[in-house]
Amino acid sequence: MRWDNKKGFLLHSAPYGETSLLVDLYTHEYGRVRCIAKGFRKPNKRGGSRSIFPHLEYLFNWHGRSELKTLSSAEALETPKFLQEDSLYVGLYINELIYRLFAVQDSSENFYYEYKKFVNNLFRCGPTEPQLRTIEIKLLRELGYGLVLDTEAGTGNRLEPDRYYSYVPQTGLKSMEDKTVKNCLLGRDLLDLVDGNFSTATSLKTARIVLRAAIDFYLEGKPIHSRKLYSDYKKSLTNVSMD
Repeated sequence: MRWDNKKGFLLHSAPYGETSLLVDLYTHEYGRVRCIAKGFRKPNKRGGSRSIFPHLEYLFNWHGRSELKTLSSAEALETPKFLQEDSLYVGLYINELIYRLFAVQDSSENFYYEYKKFVNNLFRCGPTEPQLRTIEIKLLRELGYGLVLDTEAGTGNRLEPDRYYSYVPQTGLKSMEDKTVKNCLLGRDLLDLVDGNFSTATSLKTARIVLRAAIDFYLEGKPIHSRKLYSDYKKSLTNVSMD
C-alpha cells in the first residue's frame, strides 16, 4: 500500500541503523504516522542528505502494510526555516504533546489546521502565553479530554465568580472554603478560561495551573522532556558571563 503527496510535519526523529531515521510524522489526513526513513542520513555525492526538520510542512510519500511504514520521500513546501530561542522550545513542547498523546493513525484534520496556524504564528511573532494555552485546550479537546470548568463536580452547580475552587483532573472542580490552600482558584478566573479570556495575570495563572494538571494526568505523571530543555535553556541565559 502507498500513500503519496500527503501533507504533514515532522514531530520526532531518532537515528535508525547507520544511515536511516525512525520518524514520527503528524499528517493532515492520517494523524500520527511512524516510518523508517531509509537512507535519510546517508550523504549524497555532494555531501548533503535528505534531512527533514520540525515545524516545516512537507509532502510525504510512504508505503507499507504494517503499522511501521517506510518513508520514501519528503518534499518541503517552502524554503526551510528554523524557530529560534523561546519559539523553538514552545514548538518542541507542542510537538512532544502530539507525539505522546495522539494514537498512531488517529485522524485529526481539524487540529492539524490549528497546529499549522500555531506554528506559523511562532515564526511570525514568537510565542505568547495566551496562544500556548489556547492550543493546549484545543489539543485536549481533540483527544476527547475537554475540560469541564463552568460547573462544580458532584453537584453540577454553576461556578460562582467570587468563590474559590480546587481542580482535580479525575473529578473536576470542588468548592473550597480555605482560600489560602495552594493552587486555590477563583471562580471568575475559571470562567474566563472557559471563555478563552486570558486578559488578566490571574486568569493566565489559573489556565497554567489547570492545563498543567490535566496534561500531566493524561501523561500519567511521566516527565515532559521539552519542559526540562526549556528550563535548562533559561538557566543558561542567567548564567552567561558578561566579562
